[in-house]
Amino acid sequence: MHLDLQIKKKQKHKSFPKKIPLGKQITFFHRMAALLDKGYPLVDALKMTSWDHSLKPITVSLIHHLTQGDPIDVAFQKVNFTKSAVNFLYFGRIHHDLPSLFHQCEDLLQVQKQYTSKLKQVLRYPLLLLCFLVIAFSIIKQKVLPNFIILFQNNDTKPITFILIHFINYIINGMGLIIVASLVLYLLWKVMKPRLTVEQCLTLYQKVNIWRWVKTYSFTFLLATHLSSLLSAGLTLQAALEMIKSQTKYTELSHYCNLILSSLSEGVTLGQAIHQCPLLKEELTSIFHQVNDLQALSQELTVLSEFLMEQIQDKIMNLIQLVQPVFFIIIAVIIVTIYAAIMLPLYEWMGQI
Repeated sequence: MHLDLQIKKKQKHKSFPKKIPLGKQITFFHRMAALLDKGYPLVDALKMTSWDHSLKPITVSLIHHLTQGDPIDVAFQKVNFTKSAVNFLYFGRIHHDLPSLFHQCEDLLQVQKQYTSKLKQVLRYPLLLLCFLVIAFSIIKQKVLPNFIILFQNNDTKPITFILIHFINYIINGMGLIIVASLVLYLLWKVMKPRLTVEQCLTLYQKVNIWRWVKTYSFTFLLATHLSSLLSAGLTLQAALEMIKSQTKYTELSHYCNLILSSLSEGVTLGQAIHQCPLLKEELTSIFHQVNDLQALSQELTVLSEFLMEQIQDKIMNLIQLVQPVFFIIIAVIIVTIYAAIMLPLYEWMGQI
């Protein structure tokens, strides 16, 4: 009764007012998946999850939106769950395998939280040290370098100090330009992307190496995961492809499914149809060449999605482990250069006495 009163109070609000922390979303999906696995209906599972007072505002708002007739992905979107979780839950409208979807959402958010936390931890000390070095170099450039100019103003040749100071200056300015250029390109992409067609976006993804790698893994994982879920729900392959084509959460996948269905209508085999999508991995084409039974196909796609997830995790970890040494090498070069810029002219001046 108390929970029902809270739900009625929530009817005044159209959306959840706060962004939910990632850790709380993971806890929510973990507990909901466990309850749904035991056979509890969705609303009953939400009411039981509300026994945790930290999750009660989330569950109360979700129950309100669901009882008002909102689809599950819309309800979660209004409560400000992350976009990746909302997009996965969209397919819950079709195959209603909520325990599996909630487990997938938990795994995705767990990976996102783990590697975001790891990246912050790796970058924290190098960035702090780099900031101190930039401040130290600015002081040297403003205070120390003019004194050296006065000290060696009668020399015909410029001392090595000037060369080293300018070298450091180029490094720091270059790093600053890279950061600024990256931010500008990111903002420009955010502005331009809504104006580009899907074909133009896919062409752009293919031309940039790092982008092509990310999108290839992402699109293959998403198509394998959702196609496997739809086939497991009893849909035919064509109906599953039509369903992915009709959704608007992943426009690139929708475009690829449209290409595949068009090719199939022309008599092309499924493997050949998928092969014409350059941002889908060859493993996906191989599966469709080798497997004809829908149940076996669903299992193979599930195995592929799990394999891709493991690969993505390994590659992200390798990249994170590479970031810190690169930063430390750059910082070490700057420290040694600053030390040499200060000490070498002193030794040269002392030698002239």
